[in-house]
Amino acid sequence: MNYVKILAGLVLSFVVGLACRKFGIPAASPPVLSGALLVFMMSSGYWLVDRYVARRAAENKRHCGGHALDAAPGQAGGRQ
Repeated sequence: MNYVKILAGLVLSFVVGLACRKFGIPAASPPVLSGALLVFMMSSGYWLVDRYVARRAAENKRHCGGHALDAAPGQAGGRQ
């Protein structure tokens, strides 16, 4: 896990939020806790599913025929 990227993301989010508050710019985030929790849970779910799918794809790669455009010339679907 790259902690530098996580820390940079947190610092950047606080800086953007502070700037939006100071200059009166409407923030692109919900102003209530339930909305912020929804955004957090959606982001967490996206990250977890991405990790799960990437791991499952690696485990089952031998069963995958691949993309039709990746087939060798002369095989069905391959470039000629």
